[in-house]
Amino acid sequence: MMNRASFLKKLRGKLQRLPAHEIDIALAYYEEYFDEAGEENEQKIIQQLGSPSHVASQIMADYALKDLETTSTSTKKNMSAIWIIILAILSAPLSLPLLAVAIALIFSFGAVVFSVIIAIIATVLSIFFGGIVALISGFFILTQHWPTAILFMGVGFIVTGLGILLFPIVARVIKTIVVVCVEALGKIFHKITKKRKEGY
Repeated sequence: MMNRASFLKKLRGKLQRLPAHEIDIALAYYEEYFDEAGEENEQKIIQQLGSPSHVASQIMADYALKDLETTSTSTKKNMSAIWIIILAILSAPLSLPLLAVAIALIFSFGAVVFSVIIAIIATVLSIFFGGIVALISGFFILTQHWPTAILFMGVGFIVTGLGILLFPIVARVIKTIVVVCVEALGKIFHKITKKRKEGY
């Protein structure tokens, strides 16, 4: 039978992917929780909390969402948050059907998001390089037919400039998409774990 010490030890082991200070905060919280309940209610508290894996997955998902909301966003931080939530979902002690649903959702969601991001990047690069091609073409035909050359170069400058202007906008859009993905994964995680609790 699991006791307080073994529960907290296993919980610490499940939280190794979090920063050390976050692990200490989480462990301190649950140690205080056990202290307030009293030694006579130790087993009751363990049953209420569920397995260390379940508690750890909740802590990891909550940390990823909280960290994203309270600090400035960056691509590295966003991807880290997504990875932590995915690990939380996969490490949660789910039944086989729920685990299959979780994996299917993660892969399908990731495929859609990846496709959208690639499509956006490809569109902007096409605009940018299309402008470059128009500029080069204009220079090549300058001595042959200057009105057409000027037209090509004018279009090239406009399209290339548009492509350059779109780069920071696209970067912001991609960051927004990633943030939305993190929040969506967090909601998926909480729904899955809620279903698991209701199944008890």
